[in-house]
Amino acid sequence: MHLAGNLSDLLLSLWCGTMDCSTTDDIGTWDWAVLRDDDTWRAHRDAVEKAGLYLPGSFHRKPCNIAEKLNTSYKTWEFQVYMFGLAPALLYGTLPEKYWTNYCKLIPGFQLMCQHQITSQDIADAYQLLCTWEHEFELLYYQLKEDRLQMVCPCIHQTSHLVSETIQKGPPICYAQWTMEHTIGNLGQEICQPSQPYANLSQEGVQRCRVNTLLSAMPELDDPPKGLPPGAVDLGDGYILLRKQDRYLLFPAVGDVAEAIQDFLGHGRILPCIKRWARLLLPNGQVACSAWRETLKSLEQTRMSRNVKFKHKGQYRFGEVLYFTRLAVEADADHDDDWQFADVAVIRMYSLPDDDLLRLSSHTVASCTHLDTISIVDVKQIISVVAMVPHRPTLPSGVTEDRFFMVEKPGLDVSNLGVPYGHGAGEDNDDNDIDNEGIE
Repeated sequence: MHLAGNLSDLLLSLWCGTMDCSTTDDIGTWDWAVLRDDDTWRAHRDAVEKAGLYLPGSFHRKPCNIAEKLNTSYKTWEFQVYMFGLAPALLYGTLPEKYWTNYCKLIPGFQLMCQHQITSQDIADAYQLLCTWEHEFELLYYQLKEDRLQMVCPCIHQTSHLVSETIQKGPPICYAQWTMEHTIGNLGQEICQPSQPYANLSQEGVQRCRVNTLLSAMPELDDPPKGLPPGAVDLGDGYILLRKQDRYLLFPAVGDVAEAIQDFLGHGRILPCIKRWARLLLPNGQVACSAWRETLKSLEQTRMSRNVKFKHKGQYRFGEVLYFTRLAVEADADHDDDWQFADVAVIRMYSLPDDDLLRLSSHTVASCTHLDTISIVDVKQIISVVAMVPHRPTLPSGVTEDRFFMVEKPGLDVSNLGVPYGHGAGEDNDDNDIDNEGIE
C-alpha cells in the first residue's frame, strides 16, 4: 500500500523537477523533468481529470485533479490508480522514450505482485521486470553520481524484494495495509462522542474483537446472508442478472445485432423474442452495466461500467456491453425440459491492442480502436469490468488516430494479451528456480 505511494511520489518529483537538486548538479540537465513546463503540466492535469470519468464505480475513488490535490488530499489508492493505471498511456509521447519504456517495466511487475493469486510464471516475469527496472532506473536517473544519491530512495530497492517475500509469505495483498486502514476508518466512524476519542476508539476495538470471537465460536448467531435483490436471476458460478429489465418481450431489430444472434443460434433457427437486462454481477464482486441504461445519463453523472474483459475464441478481448439477455434455445438431449436459456451479452467489440505499442510498453499500454462488430458472448466468459479511456496517440508505426487504452482494477488478475513482457522475461533462470505451481 505505502510502496505505491512512495514510488508515485518519487517518480512525480523527478518528472516535475521538484526533487532537491545538489549545488553541484544542474536541474537544466534533467531531461526527464518534462512536467516542469506549465503548459505540459496543465495538459496532463486535465487529461487525468477527464480520464477519471471513464473509470468504473468498482474502481472506487477516482483520481482527483492532480495539480490541486497532489500535496494535500491525494489518497494512496488514487496514486495507485493514477501511477499504475492511467499515467503510462497519458505520458506516452510526453516523457522521453527511454524513460517511458523504463517506467513501463515497473507497471506490469508491480501489477503482477498486486494480484490475489500469483502463479510461478507471474513470479518469474515480475522478478525480471522489477530487477530490470531498478537497474535501468539507476543508470538513467542516478547515473552513479554522488550528487544524485537522493534519487535512489529505499522504495526502489524494496520492489526487487517483493518476489522473494511473496515466495516466503504469499501475495503481498495478504499483508498489505488496506485492511487495517479500512478497519481503523470503520472504528472511527463508530465513535459518537467527541470527548476522549482515543479511549472511545480503543473500546470500539475491544467490542469488535469480542463480537468476532463470539461469532467464530457460534456462527449461528450471525445474521443470515441476504437474498438476491427483487427480480434478480442467479445464473450459477457467481453470475447474477440484475435489473432493470424490459417489461415486455421485444423482437431483435434487423441489423448487426439480429445477425449476430442468428450466427450464435445457428442458421435456420428462428430468432426468439427477448427481454433486455441492464446489469450483471460477476464472481469478483464487480457489476457490469450496459449501454442500454448507462447512455441515458450524461458522462458526468455516471461511472462507466459497461466495458468488460472476456474470453473469446481463446483470446482475451475487450468490448462494450450493449445489453444482456436470455435466449430461449432447444435443450440438450440429456436435459429434462424441451427449452432452456442461453444467457448472453450483446457486445460491441474493441480491436486487438496495437502489437507494437504493447511490446514497446512491456505489456502495459493496451490501445484499441472501437469496432462496429457485434458479438454474442456467453456471460460466463466475462471476467471483469475494465476502463476504456479515450486517447489520441502516435503509434510506433507513425499513425496518429483516436483510440482507447485499457485500465484494469488494481488487484485483479492481469491480462495476458499474448505479447512477451520484454527481452528475457519468462525465460528459465537457473539462479532463481521456482518450483511451486502458484501462490494464493
